[in-house]
Amino acid sequence: MHSPLVTLVRNSTLSMLTLFVCGQSSAQVQSVRAFGELRALSAKGAAVTAFAVNLRTGQVIGEFNPDDRMTPASVSKVVLAAAALERFGSEHTIESRFYATGPVKNGVLKGDLLFEGAGDPSLTNEKLWFLTTDVARAGIRKVEGQLVVNTSRFGAIEPDLDRKLAARRSRHAYDSPLSAAAVNFSVMGIVVSPGELPGSRAHLALEPYNLDTTKIQGSVQTHNGELSRVAVTRTRAGDHDVFTASGHVGQMSWPTRVYRSVSDADQYSGAVLKAFLEREGIRFARGIRVERVPRADMGRPVASVEGFPMGYQMLGLFKVSNNFIADMLTIQLDLNEKKTSGATLEGGAAQLESYVAGVLNSAQAPYKSSPAGVSMLSGSGLTHENRLSARDVVAVLQRMYANAREFPSFLNALPVPGAEGTIKKRFQTEQTKHLRDRLRAKTGTLSEPHDAVGLAGYSRLKDGDWVAFCAIANGTPRRPNIGIEQAREAIDEDLGQLLPPEL
Repeated sequence: MHSPLVTLVRNSTLSMLTLFVCGQSSAQVQSVRAFGELRALSAKGAAVTAFAVNLRTGQVIGEFNPDDRMTPASVSKVVLAAAALERFGSEHTIESRFYATGPVKNGVLKGDLLFEGAGDPSLTNEKLWFLTTDVARAGIRKVEGQLVVNTSRFGAIEPDLDRKLAARRSRHAYDSPLSAAAVNFSVMGIVVSPGELPGSRAHLALEPYNLDTTKIQGSVQTHNGELSRVAVTRTRAGDHDVFTASGHVGQMSWPTRVYRSVSDADQYSGAVLKAFLEREGIRFARGIRVERVPRADMGRPVASVEGFPMGYQMLGLFKVSNNFIADMLTIQLDLNEKKTSGATLEGGAAQLESYVAGVLNSAQAPYKSSPAGVSMLSGSGLTHENRLSARDVVAVLQRMYANAREFPSFLNALPVPGAEGTIKKRFQTEQTKHLRDRLRAKTGTLSEPHDAVGLAGYSRLKDGDWVAFCAIANGTPRRPNIGIEQAREAIDEDLGQLLPPEL
């Protein structure tokens, strides 16, 4: 026999539980009942923060420890993207330039050809071709001086542990070094093409061109079929990067590309620029020099190229969680009209913390909280020292939702489940697959010294409303390894219940 004060109505979905107890609203009870899987993970020793809000009404539809600050991993990129778009705008571009330090007579530059690195994360082969062909169009055929690579826009950059280790040896692309003059994300492409017959050696090449500072070695075999499996390790030997390839490629396969970080961003940039210029028929008498101090006079303008707009760069930042883009944009935040050189990661990180503090101080309930305790030491999130709560992240999401100018670029960059990016294989169960048509979100994952798993983004409801959500689970000293896959599944299942098909 039920008490007259209690009416219980259930349907097939827990999140639709409606309970009225002495005037308690369904929204309040739903919030209490929300994130059941993450609550269970918390009971087993994990640290959890979770928060979800209807952005039109401001109704909290789910929360669990929403103000507990913990490691967000790459969910940190949500904050970076918001700060960059609000600071620069989605149409902002970064311009890289060449200067001549002397006159050009009969095709001979009587001085240096100077490249001013501007810290553009999108300065890749396509842009380099535009840039270097314009140098040739200026009539330069020989440089009596040097190819000078000026990196002064950025100051000294202390590499993190991954990048320090990668300076000697790497099997990855995510640990690429940073520089204002960096090109091609500071990674080298190794192109493997099948040989003519099974059993023959495959063809190995470097992309875009062979470089004076780079060697490739090893053997990849051609075999019947289409499947390919290629491993590449990059080591540092003297003043050269050595790429060693092994494995096999199918005789009927397309060329396989493997990308590995280089050891020295500035050396690589100079070598790539020189190779492009030489392809245009420009010869150098005295090689390459890297300089790190700003010049009062760069010389006479020769060629320039604008990078891809900031809104386009968000695609790489979110969809493949590109840490190089993240850290380069973090450093860009340390530049302004008064500070035009010497930007650092630490300075950019301070700008990120200031941005979060501004968002939280100006926010209204239920997004408002004290910024005391927020820590943003990395825009990429490659540190456990970043500290954000679910409410902090949702406050940033709400801020971008209200920004009519920049929200479309921000939303469009977030990956779609089942289709792209780091959530391509998420939300596959019967309870969660409906979110593939509604949800866009950024993931976060770290493992050492403790697990850190997160997801933050937006979901559309049937009535057209938007929900912003964030859920983060961390290992603790008592239980450092909470199970990365289990945490991801818990987040996905909780969102499937919180945002069922009928909502």
